[in-house]
Amino acid sequence: MSAATVLTSLHPLLLGVLLLSVIPRGMGGVIAARIDYRVHDRTISARTVRGMMRWWLTTAELADELRANTMRGYLHYCYRAMCDRVEGRELEGARPYLLVTLLAASLGGLFTLGMWVSLAALVLAGAMTTALAGSAIIASQTAGRALNSIVRYGAVMFHHGLYLSDYYEFIAEVRSMTTTRGSTQAGAPRQIRLEAATYTYPGKDAPALHPISLTLNRGEVIALVGENGAGKATLIRLLTGLTTASEGGAVFWDDTDLATADAESVWRHVGLVPQKNGHWPLAARENITLGQPRGHSDEQVWDAAERVGMTDVLRGLPDQLSTLLARSVWGGHELSGGQWQRLACARAMYREPAVLVLDEPTSEMDARGEHQIFRELRAMAPDRITVVVTHRLDNVRMADRVLVLDHGRIREEGSFDELVAADGSLLGELYELSQDR
Repeated sequence: MSAATVLTSLHPLLLGVLLLSVIPRGMGGVIAARIDYRVHDRTISARTVRGMMRWWLTTAELADELRANTMRGYLHYCYRAMCDRVEGRELEGARPYLLVTLLAASLGGLFTLGMWVSLAALVLAGAMTTALAGSAIIASQTAGRALNSIVRYGAVMFHHGLYLSDYYEFIAEVRSMTTTRGSTQAGAPRQIRLEAATYTYPGKDAPALHPISLTLNRGEVIALVGENGAGKATLIRLLTGLTTASEGGAVFWDDTDLATADAESVWRHVGLVPQKNGHWPLAARENITLGQPRGHSDEQVWDAAERVGMTDVLRGLPDQLSTLLARSVWGGHELSGGQWQRLACARAMYREPAVLVLDEPTSEMDARGEHQIFRELRAMAPDRITVVVTHRLDNVRMADRVLVLDHGRIREEGSFDELVAADGSLLGELYELSQDR
């Protein structure tokens, strides 16, 4: 500011020429930032796929399938195609980017030269002494550095602002899609009631679940059966409050409408074993206690492991419960698919939830492990509402009640033996097909 004041007092023309030397750089920075942003925007999907391809090609989890099925060549081709696409877009943007930068620098240099010429002309014309010209040079250099810094950082802020704008637009879009929840504190339910509960996923015309009225009571083991896409996963999400029913329907835990309940208070009473469970890169202990407050004893952890038949496996690990379960990390260990499923069941049982939901919990287990899990579910049933989704229909026998879903509707309801024996029963048809394998 002081340097600009000095230049203005020496001759108003000098400050104007100095500003002209900086303005092209500012405009060039803004245009270049837009070019860089446009290139980034046009390559984001290709870069995402490229990252996925890199993981597929290098992860140990897919190594056997990759090699045995000779898939590496094709995936390498796809990876290279994504690289070429990204590089092509970047090269397209490089030419205008360089031209804008060169033009901005040239104009800035031209106006800077004009300032030096102006100073020389003023000295030669006797309008300014050599001493004053020297002061003007120092002042112009000081002011120029300050203005260039302002322009440079301003261009950087503008560049980041383009991405920040996208972020705010994304947040606004997500907020518009988020279901408004209430603040009512939900307690452990003795009964779950669905009253004409339905759900349609955003962007879909047909509902995934048509209006369903249903009551589940504490102490019951309910089996959900149906073909792929029947609506089982959607029904689970409604029962556990992960999703609220579409307008016109409702899900109640006792007298609490889940649409008005605080979500965290609902999930505090839920134990969920999803079809695809997490292989958390944590110690074995944390893989069981995950999501629970600290202070629980290892006896409770071992008890949960015993329920699912994981005691011998965990005791055989180098550091037992303290062993890191992540082969990708130095010193970490890996479990088999069935063992990870057992651990996920142990995690849900450790919570001692009022609502226990298991979606294909034994799909990768051996017969012994499967038998132990379902025996334990039966033993735990009196204190909770238990819902099991399974395609292994022999396991359905242990349920008190079977719900057969078909295209988003409950087609059949009753005990396993009743439904299998009924004429035209979908459960009977599916069970017969399973016995023919």
